[in-house]
Amino acid sequence: MQHIWQVALYALLCVIWGSTWAVIKVGYGGLGPFNVASVRFFLAGAVLVPLVPLLRARWPKGAGEWALVGWVGLVLFGADYGLIYWGEQFIESGLTAILFATLPLITIGFAHVYLPGDRITPRKLAGTLLAFVGVVALFGDRVRLDPSKAGPMLAIVASAVCAAAAGVATKRHGGGLHPAALNAPAMLVGAVALLAASFASGEGFHLPRDRPTWGAVAYLAMAGSVVTFLGYFTLLKTWSVTSLSFISVFTPAIALLLGFVFLGERPTLPMALGAVLILTGVTLALTAPRAAPASSTRR
Repeated sequence: MQHIWQVALYALLCVIWGSTWAVIKVGYGGLGPFNVASVRFFLAGAVLVPLVPLLRARWPKGAGEWALVGWVGLVLFGADYGLIYWGEQFIESGLTAILFATLPLITIGFAHVYLPGDRITPRKLAGTLLAFVGVVALFGDRVRLDPSKAGPMLAIVASAVCAAAAGVATKRHGGGLHPAALNAPAMLVGAVALLAASFASGEGFHLPRDRPTWGAVAYLAMAGSVVTFLGYFTLLKTWSVTSLSFISVFTPAIALLLGFVFLGERPTLPMALGAVLILTGVTLALTAPRAAPASSTRR
């Protein structure tokens, strides 16, 4: 029963994060990227703070746990999302999804070095590469590379590096922290860092001025931050960080599925091929090869 619940939570994370790429794209509301990202995480952090005592979780204590909070806040919620919000202003959501789907490739490298029980194997590497090719196939007929946008594209890849670094560090050092107790202060740290970036870039700080922007920010804060990161860090306690990194290859497929269901977008053959490659690659990467049957000898 617990395994079924965990799989359902994993699927929920894929669905929610699959919807957030488009919401970020349309949810700037005339605000600068760092400004609107800081509003998102101030709101999410403010919601999580009172949840910590309600869930009977203890706040971080000691230099090690607070250092992890600072690392996750600055690297994940600050740098990762700052780069995503900045980069997605200039490139389409499909290309953003492809570039961020490098996350499993980066994660298996970090995990190999930093997590003794999560080593790279030929099977894991082959499956990860196959899943990434699947993501490329999903959007291959609609994405055009523009060399003039190399900066924003590199920003999205850098955001994946930040996400991998935060996930691996939390897997190694965050076992004693409740997800709410980690996320609440970390999101506020990230919000302050994004606010500082907003002022440094000349954006300043402004609240959304219209209902659609508030709606987008609220969705990204509540569903795309509070729900998802509580779920993510809960699963991280028992799942490998590599397994969770594959959410980034499922989310583009989910985004296209949502477009088919709600927007009437027609699937294409490359999309179907991409979905098959993603499922095959993830299965290959996350399952162990069958042991060879023991040979029997006749007496």
